[in-house]
Amino acid sequence: MSRHGAPRRRIPPQLVVLLALAVAACGSPQRVPDTSPPPNPPQSAEISTSAPTTGPAPTATATPAALPSELVWFGPNFGSHDYAELFTRPEEWAMARSRIDVFKFSVQSVLNAPCDICGGNTLPTFVGVQAFEKLADWGIAIGIDAGAVKEWDCTGTEELGVASTAIDNVRANGGTVSFLDMDEPFLGGEAVVNDKTCGYTMQQTAAVTVRFLREMNAAYPNILVGNTEPYPYFSVAELKRWTAALEERGTPPAYFHLDVDMVQARTDGRDVVADLKELSRFFHVHGIPFGVIFTANSNWNAASDRAYFDSTMDWLRTVDKAIGKPQHVLFQSWLGPAPSGAHELPVNLPEDDPSVFSHTRLVLEGLAAVGRG
Repeated sequence: MSRHGAPRRRIPPQLVVLLALAVAACGSPQRVPDTSPPPNPPQSAEISTSAPTTGPAPTATATPAALPSELVWFGPNFGSHDYAELFTRPEEWAMARSRIDVFKFSVQSVLNAPCDICGGNTLPTFVGVQAFEKLADWGIAIGIDAGAVKEWDCTGTEELGVASTAIDNVRANGGTVSFLDMDEPFLGGEAVVNDKTCGYTMQQTAAVTVRFLREMNAAYPNILVGNTEPYPYFSVAELKRWTAALEERGTPPAYFHLDVDMVQARTDGRDVVADLKELSRFFHVHGIPFGVIFTANSNWNAASDRAYFDSTMDWLRTVDKAIGKPQHVLFQSWLGPAPSGAHELPVNLPEDDPSVFSHTRLVLEGLAAVGRG
């Protein structure tokens, strides 16, 4: 996704996963100067304040409740071998489940389409194990990680359709989507991936993103739409200007999640602790819940569950030192690919075997390290 950025995401080529309609692909984004004009920008780049006329039809649903001030999110890796077993062996993560507020699926995982990085973890699998119904029974909200502005869809129209399909797929199979996490639209507007780019300025990307937000909010008023962006690809100052650009158009994100590349931050000599403090302060002042993704961001080459676990715990301790527990704590993996092509690390179960460095064990030990064990 991130993230992917998220799997998705960010500068190392092996980590850029494109949230295409059917299949994800990898590439290497490059910065485009903010002064360069976009090639053939869509007519709607600077959107008006009038109601949207395209996109999914509005649904007869209630407006969302106030966002809780603290949330724990859990996002298993796309192709983790025991993803489905989270729903067939719930006793193996009972304690971790009691700590989790939001279960996050990538959009590829809830489409009935091929997904090379997902292994067998796509819609038919989750329907077969009644994943969405069980999450509802357990009182865990569902979130989806989806694109909004990407170099293959500079208007966001296709991405809106993909997100809508994913939401409706969950609904048709016993679940309800409560959160939609826009996967790095700021990055998507300017990144160059596989020689494709929208070439947008920040203001142009903000305009397209706001249209996406408005159309999503109109069609699904019960869903809270947030934003994930990468650091240090974008500086603190850039992330603040980006958020202000959305606010000025009357559509701030419901929350903001930070996707950090510690390898690049160290290379760039960034003061990560100071930057985390400033971002946390900024979003608090603006009334936008601030979250941090906890993943193996200091070891993108982690080749074992243990290496993933240790790297993520190191990052968690860095964040705890800077700002304590963020309002949103996200345990999410997109490491890969494995030789099979799937993104597999880490294993998810069980939560209580000291010899297994599982994702659910990481949830428990990570939360304990920041005072919510």
